[in-house]
Amino acid sequence: MPNVRKTTSTEPGQGIVYDFARARQRAAAAAAEPPAETDKAGITGKARELGQARAAAEAAPDVRAERIQALRQQIADGTYNPDPREIAREIMGRGI
Repeated sequence: MPNVRKTTSTEPGQGIVYDFARARQRAAAAAAEPPAETDKAGITGKARELGQARAAAEAAPDVRAERIQALRQQIADGTYNPDPREIAREIMGRGI
């Protein structure tokens, strides 16, 4: 108990004193301090951007679906003959 202090009085009942002034000062100081940082939960701006990008990608029409289906059919028929030089040019062009 920080506001209770012992005194050197020899009279009965006078040996312990409660310091109201000090208690008020400490209460006022505690009330004046800004509240401590609290935990927060939320979504960051980067996460929002990723969510928007994903939603846009999912909403976009699948233009390549026809091309992929045609290539699959060529592979299944055995008529798919990719040009190795063109593949090398694309790889080098992309810097892979």
